[in-house]
Amino acid sequence: MADRSIYDAMAARENEVWGKILPDRERSEAAIEDTKASIELCVARHFSSLSTLAQERTLKFEHGLTLGCGAGRCERELLRNGVCRTFHGIDISEDAIAAAREIAKEQNLPLTYEVADLNFLELPEKTFDLVVAQTCLHHILFLERVAEQVWRSLKADGYLWIHDFVGETQGQYDLKRISIMNQILAILPEKFRKNKITGRLVTEIKRPEPGHLGSPFESIRSSEIVPVFQRWFTVEWKLEFDAFLRLVVPQGTRAAYLENKDTKALFEILMLLDDLCIKEEIVRPSGGQYLLCPKPPNEIQEKTTGGG
Repeated sequence: MADRSIYDAMAARENEVWGKILPDRERSEAAIEDTKASIELCVARHFSSLSTLAQERTLKFEHGLTLGCGAGRCERELLRNGVCRTFHGIDISEDAIAAAREIAKEQNLPLTYEVADLNFLELPEKTFDLVVAQTCLHHILFLERVAEQVWRSLKADGYLWIHDFVGETQGQYDLKRISIMNQILAILPEKFRKNKITGRLVTEIKRPEPGHLGSPFESIRSSEIVPVFQRWFTVEWKLEFDAFLRLVVPQGTRAAYLENKDTKALFEILMLLDDLCIKEEIVRPSGGQYLLCPKPPNEIQEKTTGGG
């Protein structure tokens, strides 16, 4: 970036946004209600998880790294499930890291943390058996640098887990996706469009102005995540999902669908339509989970030499 001061201002704002959002959402009664509704409605039925995949493949790891760890929920879950014995977590938010350290100390967990900007990541070579990037890469500007650093930090038989938003960069939604979402919103009663967390009533979904999303780096290069990482990694397993549900039935609206059998049936119809849009390739998936392994150095060199 030509003017580092511009980047630094954006990074400071990112720290501020996520340092505030994470604790506030944890305390929100509406968020708690929505989480319970999401579980009852089985919103994540088309997702898998690293814990599930590790169990299916009998994978166990010694030393892991979590990128964009926030307050540490992910690595604590993976420890509980026996996926990995120790973790080091990195996040840009000082408040989130402080919370993660406090919980780790209270529970006497083998977790260490540091505050750092992932865009300028410097990782030790051949150190980790597992690197976890859970919903953080869509906030990364310098994807190539991060991908290379992760590749260098992993042992030859290590794994990278990515679960992220891989849809349109900066919310510049495909016109077909926008059309589908807005046709559904047009017929949904108001009670299903009122977001109890934000207090907003959703009537129409538009492409936001680039650079003016909730945080400075929101979806900054989201559509490039998988192609960039595939230069250094081979995808061993993947699961892709989410045509429109994340925006039409976002967090904060889901409790309304628990009212009775009819409202639950409406949610099931929306889930079915969302899944069909992906399976029939009507729109590209905007969410994905990927288990990747590092390519041998010669394969990366060959691709670079060949003009890739």
